[in-house]
Parts: sequence; structure tokens; C-alpha cells
Amino acid sequence: MARKIGSRYTAGQVLGRGSVGTVWLGEGPDGPVAIKLLREELAADQELVGRFVHERAALLSLDHPHVVGVRDLVIDGNDLALVMDLIRGTDLRTRLNHERRLAPEAAVAIVADVADALAAAHAAQIVHRDVKPENVLLDMQGPLGPGGAHPALLTDFGVARLVDAPGRHRAKEGAGTRAAS
Repeated sequence: MARKIGSRYTAGQVLGRGSVGTVWLGEGPDGPVAIKLLREELAADQELVGRFVHERAALLSLDHPHVVGVRDLVIDGNDLALVMDLIRGTDLRTRLNHERRLAPEAAVAIVADVADALAAAHAAQIVHRDVKPENVLLDMQGPLGPGGAHPALLTDFGVARLVDAPGRHRAKEGAGTRAAS
């Protein structure tokens, strides 16, 4: 069943769920998009909404071939959503679970793409804070690189930083993934 997101987008089917929200396959004025709809309790947090609005320009301006582009921010009633480029493929975690091991050339190509994305983000004063295989998308429609690697794009920029910002009371579930110590 389709769900309207703001006045310009329609969410059709769930692509995935995470600690911060649900990602939907959507349709916008320019074609297919991915829509990350934040959990309702996060959307009700006025401080978080303010941070999203403040970060909007930075997230929208981060234009890099190895970063999943953010196209829009929708605030509509209880809905707070990031509209992003739709990447046709899979995430690195799924590929690793399926193949168990990557060819060294493919692993290096993926790491180089992610490092390139992080360098661009840092140059724009954006900190990811949740780099993990689930946040690396492999574009199956892109050209194959060394070792059969598809282009890697980093996603979820800004979300962890906003949800886990200093001075904000954390929910029991954090936005970023904590490393074991």
C-alpha cells in the first residue's frame, strides 16, 4: 500500500529497517528514490527536527560519486524523512555474508571508494559516525572495477551525528553502532 510522504513523494515498499528508521522504495517528481522515514519518536523530538533543518544544506550539498546523494528533507506532520538517490544493488554486509570473502582487488577498490567518500564528507565538515558494511551500498548497475567490485557508495551521512548529538538525551537504541571494547 502506497503512503504519501509530504506533497511530492510516495513510499511504496519497505527496502530495509534500521535503528533510526525504515527505508522505503519511493517515487518522486524525478523518478524512483529511497525514502528514509525516521522513527516516530525521533520525528517528535523538536531538537532533532531543528538539527535536521540546520544540517539540510550540508547534506544536500554533499555531491560525490561515492556518496548516496540526499535530494530532500521532508517534515510533514509526524513524518521526518530523508529522500535519497536510489541505488540498485546490495549492501556490503549482504555481499560478505553471501560470498564470505572478497578478492583482494575488490576489497581494495571498495575501501578506496569509501575512503574517497569520507574525505569528501570531512572536507564538507560532515562526520559519518557509523561506517559499517551495512552503510556501504554496492551499485550493481555501475561498471565493474578491479576484482569484480561494483562501485561502493557510503550512505547514512549525518543521521548518526544528528541523533547522537552532544546535549541531546539518547534513546536506549543509539543511532550509531557501538564498537565492542
